[in-house]
Amino acid sequence: MFFAVMANIFLLEDDKILSKGISIALEKDEHTVSAVYGYMEALQKYKSQKYDLFLLDINLPDGNGMEFCKRIRETAETPVLFLTANDTEQDMLEGFGVGCDDYIPKPFSIEVLRKKVQAILKRTIGDNTRIRYKNLEVDTDKRLVLMNGEKVHLTSTEYKLLRYLIENKGRIVTKAMLLEQLWDIDGNFVDENTVRVNIKRLRQKLNDDKQEYIVTVFGMGYTFGE
Repeated sequence: MFFAVMANIFLLEDDKILSKGISIALEKDEHTVSAVYGYMEALQKYKSQKYDLFLLDINLPDGNGMEFCKRIRETAETPVLFLTANDTEQDMLEGFGVGCDDYIPKPFSIEVLRKKVQAILKRTIGDNTRIRYKNLEVDTDKRLVLMNGEKVHLTSTEYKLLRYLIENKGRIVTKAMLLEQLWDIDGNFVDENTVRVNIKRLRQKLNDDKQEYIVTVFGMGYTFGE
């Protein structure tokens, strides 16, 4: 099994029920979704971290999604997808004029949205080469690991351990599975303590004392992420 692209997505949608539905669907695709419901809240939050895609409603109670897109374009070329009932030709031309990459008119199918998101991300951040989860980024081509944009120096074993956990995101990985996959299970000097020690070292290097990334499932093993 290889990595899937896990993107960090910013969602600005004032309809909280629709926002929740979109978030659930995209999180099932292994994406991280940061949802906000208004223009001013979006302005305060969007610079707090790096995003791979912006999904923006246009008509907001306290502002306008097009104006927010203009703000994004002042500093970044991150793709923007408008979610809007304003789907006339003139509205669409105006949206493309402020820098959006695509439109999806309301009401829309969640499955159509998922496919559009997948297509945009494949085009812009690549397919099966990079993954992002919260503040962690792994470039599998370069075997490069970044935390908060800073390079994390891992040993070959630590890198393989992290990669195996990410590949199995959503599943509990037992110590026996890790020994079989990453070490010689028949080796005379390999035991479960080897796994525990390497997990501890990996957590230290990722500053993961709160287990945001590598989570212990007591009595069973480990899992990656929430």
